[in-house]
Amino acid sequence: MKKTILATTLMAASVPAMAFGEIGQWSSGWAQGVDEYTAVVSKGNALYIACSDASPVSMILTINNVEYGAGNKKSFDLVIDGKTIPTPYVTDSMVGENNFNYAWQAMRKAKTLQAKTSDGKILNLPIKGAAKAIPAKGGSCKSEISG
Repeated sequence: MKKTILATTLMAASVPAMAFGEIGQWSSGWAQGVDEYTAVVSKGNALYIACSDASPVSMILTINNVEYGAGNKKSFDLVIDGKTIPTPYVTDSMVGENNFNYAWQAMRKAKTLQAKTSDGKILNLPIKGAAKAIPAKGGSCKSEISG
């Protein structure tokens, strides 16, 4: 199980540098058995979410080409319509699973969306296209404990 998580995390970690999608909106795609969702702010600034049937959700935030989140010692929280959701990609507990599920649904309807890093950086993320790109039922995204 840990090898699968590590493999997915490493695969996901290499993708943000080549984040797909249009600047200023959400996009979704599928590659090599992984559902991918991304909110691109500008080159080197994006939120990338990877999901598959084989692994729990992985989220990587990139700010000025520095990565935060899954598989990284640098963490981030999401702030959705003023409510902070701590590390929504850490899903190995009931609280973590609830945070992820809440964030997933809230991102689809958000009026404002930010990521706040453990070292104090804030990235305003786009909301345009979120409801279309992010499936209502979570697609293949799941937590570590429900996986």
